[in-house]
Amino acid sequence: MQQPNVSIIVPVYNAEKGIRRCVDSILGQEFTDFELLLVDDGSTDGSPAILDAYAAADPRVTVWHRRNSGVSATRNFALGQAHGRWIQFLDADDWITEDATKLLVRAGEENGADMVIADFYRVVGDDVAVKGQMAQRQTLMTREEYADEMMKSPADFYYGVIWNKLYRRDIIESYQVRMDERLDWCEDFIFNLEYVLHARTVFPLHSPIYYYVKTEGSLVSRNDVSDTVRMKRTVLQYYRDFYKDVFDEDEYKRRRADVYRYLVSFATDDAAISVMPGTMKLGDERVLAYVPDGMEANPFLGTYYAVRILERYLDRVAEQTDLPLRQVRILAYLHYGRGSVDMTALSDFIGQPRPATMLDLQRLDMGGWIDVTWISANEPSVEFTEKGRRVAFAIDHARDDFQSLFALDDTAWRHVYDVMADALGRTTKALVRSTKDAERQEEAERKAAKREAKQAAKIAKQEAKAAAKAARLEARQSAGQEEGSAEPMREPTDAVDAVDATDATVRGTGAML
Repeated sequence: MQQPNVSIIVPVYNAEKGIRRCVDSILGQEFTDFELLLVDDGSTDGSPAILDAYAAADPRVTVWHRRNSGVSATRNFALGQAHGRWIQFLDADDWITEDATKLLVRAGEENGADMVIADFYRVVGDDVAVKGQMAQRQTLMTREEYADEMMKSPADFYYGVIWNKLYRRDIIESYQVRMDERLDWCEDFIFNLEYVLHARTVFPLHSPIYYYVKTEGSLVSRNDVSDTVRMKRTVLQYYRDFYKDVFDEDEYKRRRADVYRYLVSFATDDAAISVMPGTMKLGDERVLAYVPDGMEANPFLGTYYAVRILERYLDRVAEQTDLPLRQVRILAYLHYGRGSVDMTALSDFIGQPRPATMLDLQRLDMGGWIDVTWISANEPSVEFTEKGRRVAFAIDHARDDFQSLFALDDTAWRHVYDVMADALGRTTKALVRSTKDAERQEEAERKAAKREAKQAAKIAKQEAKAAAKAARLEARQSAGQEEGSAEPMREPTDAVDAVDATDATVRGTGAML
């Protein structure tokens, strides 16, 4: 059997409600060189039959049925069956964008990365928000640089989960990186720590490619805060050893207080609620096309598809550069126009008045994307900067992706749109709640999410106080060592010692709840 480029792993347990959406989004990927490993972890609902139907219909799908053993053991089993150069994970309740695997693989291969980490969509009910980190990072990072970024927000889903990342299988197998089956919490995070220890480089992909669906209460809502901290103590040893390996001894000692901040750091990924900035209705986050069922093929429809799909590809460039879509379109025009530009033609191409186009050019110039020299009032001369040339390279990718679709016939065009719309437009309609009971349930979920966000904010405040206290304590001890008037500071011998400086904060937070 020819080695696939990617092995996509999905553990499945009683997921009949969401598994079709998940698998359809994988099989509808623009990138097709993959194997899909579906592992049934002893499901008692209709999931096994659904999985078998997919395996019978598509040779890329392989299904295993096992006795229930937990998600970690299930993922480990799948890793042992994988053949791909890269490993990608999904959870059965979630789904991915149609270009997810393509973007992950492209980022990994073109940048020589050992791991790719991507932004994602956080879905709560019918609301969705983009979640990401390291916005200021646009290029390949070393392991040390990545570890330094992770220290700023150690409990964030972005760093902790495995489904927004792409891994090299040869690293996983060479060092036998596996899920710790003894843990039922934070096992993803431990896997990532062990993997990054053996990775040289990490690339941050600033495009949301994964839809993470909230299906149950978060850790904060399901446990007393003191219980959560006690669970984190069991993970601290892994976390502390990771930074001891990444940093030299002096750097670790200097950053020790930051390492201990993990104990009182809480993820706030339940924040995709409509009252918070950046939240939108599910389906509004991507460029969509609207075509009634039953419309016969016609040249207008083909043109409409072409424009929408091209805009979708350019929108990816906009996400990765934090530029408005119209400015990316201007850069595309300039990239292929070369040299001097007629402002009237450019404004007509963009579809906006000439003064607005001139303003956009000035902003692109001030942002360091292009250098503009005005030959006359209507004719600027434009050169791309190094920063702008990276955008031009991404625009070339959008062109190539679009042209690969443009060669399809009318029937294939329909299929392409169906693939793109299946997990977006149609899913949005399927998620719309029409009954009064469902509306009340949605309101209850919204209020619960607001309470959790408020609680997380309080905990973050306590976290800052605890970190400051730990830093002051270490500073006093260091000063005492220098004066010879204090005992030498000893390295904590276990996770309980590590939180002596935060016990008061934990007790205070528990009382607060």
